[in-house]
Amino acid sequence: MCSTWAKGHLWRGALIWGLTALVYAGSLNNAFQYDDIHSIVDNPHIRSPAKIPAFFVDPALFSADPRNAMYRPVVLVSYALNHAISGYEVWSYHLFNLGIHLGVGSLVYALVCQLGGGWRQGLMAGLIFALHPVASEPVNYISSRSESLCAFFFLLAFLGHVRGGRKWFGVSLASFGAALLAKSVAIAFLPVALAYELIFRRADLAWKSLLKRHGPLWLVGLVYLVGIRGALDTALVSHPVRSLSVQGFTQIKAVVYYLKLWCMPWGLSVEHPFTLARGIGDGPVLAVFLVMGTAGALLLLHSGRQVLFWGLWAVLALLPSSAVPLNVLVNEHRLYLPAVAFSVLLAGLLAKLVEAQGRLGGTLVAVWLGSYGALAWQRSQVWQSPESLWQDALRKGSYMPRPHLFVGDGHQQAGRHEEALREYALAHAVYPEVLSAGDQVALFNNQGAAHLALGHRNEAMASYRQALAIDPIYTKAREALEALVALQELEWEPTAQLLHKKGLMLLIENRPAQAAEALEASLARQVRLETYRALGMAYEQLGQVDEERRVYATLVALAPESPFGRAAAAKLRELEGSK
Repeated sequence: MCSTWAKGHLWRGALIWGLTALVYAGSLNNAFQYDDIHSIVDNPHIRSPAKIPAFFVDPALFSADPRNAMYRPVVLVSYALNHAISGYEVWSYHLFNLGIHLGVGSLVYALVCQLGGGWRQGLMAGLIFALHPVASEPVNYISSRSESLCAFFFLLAFLGHVRGGRKWFGVSLASFGAALLAKSVAIAFLPVALAYELIFRRADLAWKSLLKRHGPLWLVGLVYLVGIRGALDTALVSHPVRSLSVQGFTQIKAVVYYLKLWCMPWGLSVEHPFTLARGIGDGPVLAVFLVMGTAGALLLLHSGRQVLFWGLWAVLALLPSSAVPLNVLVNEHRLYLPAVAFSVLLAGLLAKLVEAQGRLGGTLVAVWLGSYGALAWQRSQVWQSPESLWQDALRKGSYMPRPHLFVGDGHQQAGRHEEALREYALAHAVYPEVLSAGDQVALFNNQGAAHLALGHRNEAMASYRQALAIDPIYTKAREALEALVALQELEWEPTAQLLHKKGLMLLIENRPAQAAEALEASLARQVRLETYRALGMAYEQLGQVDEERRVYATLVALAPESPFGRAAAAKLRELEGSK
């Protein structure tokens, strides 16, 4: 027989699960979206359970495209299990996402109770977290399960840390490791756990005791950071998406935006209309400094331990994704782990309201939670298909480029090629600063495909060339351009031939700048291997090594086995050796 205490926990957990499942029941057949295509649909590595051990040693297995390599083996294992269950039928993938979300909601409830918040605050915190529409992205977007898996193990690790004892310490250590293997933002567990010690366990801060409780955890974190140091170097030092100063100011501005999303969760989107900040006076950056500084001082001076701890939780949980420059400026799923703190703090206020107002307070809370559920249900409908998702994003942020890119892709797949080209042109024009290199490659490649479908052969070749100028080994653009070059190799286009001959004469006359101009113009009209070779010679004479390298890399990508391709490969090796 269950005790009354256990029965109480059981029905409260059932209430969290039941209401949340009701809200998301209609999402189980929503389509694969966005990154799901390269990491699940096109990814051959998840199709065999025998590959699972390799997930833990090879980040390239995360995607069909090695350029999208990420070290998230726990996520890959979950994909492989889903594929074993349902192949590419989406229901099992969505059921898994929903199950993890329900588990996180239950852990929020358990954690509040463990920290002395009481069952009423725990229940409200679990319901607020599970039903809040900001959390709908990690439920509806399969690839975003990295966030919810990380949060599940993060909370389990923290619960084990709070409970203490040898058994629970083992749970905490293992769960922290699993959280890191789901997503790197789990590194925030270390300062969160330390903040808990400083705020709630001040009487037990002897360094030997602290070292015993925290030493193994910090060792696991250090080993993980050493293991991903290459990715960190790329993101922060060698090839950051944007400068760290711009990233810092942009993410300071994002704090206000995230608070708005939490407090007023409408206008949600897969691509929020949000702009870069380049200095302290840009937009609300200065206001954020002042408000956050004042709020921090008030928290330190006047708040209780609970408010102080959960405020630090929110800041520390958001810090890793804010510190590393990423392609998307703001994203709802980044709020998933910080939302635990917001849920607990709001639940504390609502619990007091219920205590003070009785039935009226309970009715207000029920209406409040019902509004969350309705908005979350509405977001699930938006996530039904790529068309509904990106049309929604376009309506809410027409000056962001990615909605135009993906709406254009929808037109392209439906055979509406002229409409696709219009959207691609807008994607180039509206806010190009936030397009990643990968976005630009996809944009030029898909633009080329649309031109080709309309019979615009020269325009298609120009678009494919632009894609290859950014990424010389991009397979789709290279193969399409190779086929078009093979067709054109049969005969010269007259103007292109004249420009080619002009470029050669200018090279002979030792006028490489004018030669490069003529040869680029020739390639704009007709792509030919010998023109690329001559252009490389022109840039070599000009001493423009980056342009020379670009031209030879494109030539190798176009025809690696041809005499021109082999000569270009030799020149590239020579250029690399001369660094």
